[in-house]
Amino acid sequence: MSLTATLSNANSSLFVSSERTSLVSRNIANADKAFYSRKSIEIITVPGSGVRSSAVVRVEEPVLFKKILGANSQGAKYSAALDSLDTLNGTINDVELDSSPAALINKLMSALQSYSAQPHNQLAAEAAVRSARNLATGINTAAATVQSVRNEADTGIQSSVDRVNSLLAQFQAANQEIVKGTLTGRDVTDYLDQRDQVLHDLSNEIGIRTVTRENNDMAIYTDSGVTLFDKSPRTLVFNRTLNLTPGVPGNALYIDGVQVTGANATMPLQSGRIVGLMQARDDFSLTYEAQLDEMARVLVTTFAESDQSGGGGADLPGLFTYSGATGIPPAGTLIPGLAAALRVNASVDPDQGGNANLLRDGAISGDPDYAYNAGSEASFTDRIDELIDKMGQSYTYDPAAKLATTGTLGNYSAISAGWLQEQRKVADDNNTYQSTLYQRSFESYTKTTGVNLDEELSLMLEIERSFATSSKLIGVVDEMYNTLLGAI
Repeated sequence: MSLTATLSNANSSLFVSSERTSLVSRNIANADKAFYSRKSIEIITVPGSGVRSSAVVRVEEPVLFKKILGANSQGAKYSAALDSLDTLNGTINDVELDSSPAALINKLMSALQSYSAQPHNQLAAEAAVRSARNLATGINTAAATVQSVRNEADTGIQSSVDRVNSLLAQFQAANQEIVKGTLTGRDVTDYLDQRDQVLHDLSNEIGIRTVTRENNDMAIYTDSGVTLFDKSPRTLVFNRTLNLTPGVPGNALYIDGVQVTGANATMPLQSGRIVGLMQARDDFSLTYEAQLDEMARVLVTTFAESDQSGGGGADLPGLFTYSGATGIPPAGTLIPGLAAALRVNASVDPDQGGNANLLRDGAISGDPDYAYNAGSEASFTDRIDELIDKMGQSYTYDPAAKLATTGTLGNYSAISAGWLQEQRKVADDNNTYQSTLYQRSFESYTKTTGVNLDEELSLMLEIERSFATSSKLIGVVDEMYNTLLGAI
């Protein structure tokens, strides 16, 4: 080999060592970034000219990355649902205060039994009425919690939609750089990392799948097949409602004009935070609200007063009534919003200037034809015993509440609590599973594609030795040239 060829080989080796050193430093500097993939240089031999770098490549693991995206979407769905269910669970899970609807119904039953044992006792009468008021307040509070959960979920959906639109814009910028860089032969590995990070963040909001095409171009579709990005982003459109109507689902989400949530969705989303929030707003919250409305309806029916004059007048609300009441709600028919409107009749509530003994005597409605104890006899218990008996009777419930359609009020409220606990348990179990799957997949992905500092430092020492060898070779060639020139 001539001295010129030797010098060329040594120079090319130094240049490649410099590039490798720069890349190793880059790896070390970004080792703690979540989706930074380890970079390396492909080196090829050029006959007569030594070596040169061919391209910068990164470590990829598409199967694991796909698994991460899927687990992230599913986990976000169940996490959002679980947060809302935890809030709803607070309406039944306060053990110390014992303030669930089922517990308050049992307390009212006990108060009525105590009042029946001593119908002359004013304190017992007032205790029974206050127990009824606590029950109405408890149901009101639970209904308000449901509405709060629904409104917060609606707000969360809007935030997620805004974030998806922002992420799609970021994805477009990175994708364009990748395509242009691939066409011109530039290093685009950092942009590929950025694109992966955007995909990960996007999958948290909405379930996605991707298709990679020529020149590293990528298209994104929802998990139901709707296009999210193809050369340009598709716009997500959602109009939130400031105050959702009880019993009525909120507005749907549209992607490029296609409805992807709600009962009429042709291609419904399957995963992502948006799906979990939609479930919180329109699925289990509405169902639980319907159950509360049915409890309120049956309470009004149970404590209704009937015409005692023989005139055949329609039943009227008694101890329990509701805002705008004109009569007794129809049997077995859900009335959305009734739980929020339920209240104790002011005429029997001592804290509102009412007479608690009307619970024993009747005519709570103010019509004397509905008096059960016209003489206000202190030992009269027939009406109280009738109410106790009615609380133990079976009633018909609307199937829209997704519980048994017949049963006592106490059993219905207990089953409702069990239903809510079961929904929470299912969401919690699924969230735990998906979180574990995500963690395991991410750990495996990081081990495969991430930067190992020990390996990089070892590689740096190897490059140093190569650099020193090439430098020494150049020195030898220089010395030989000097010797040769000196001999001429």
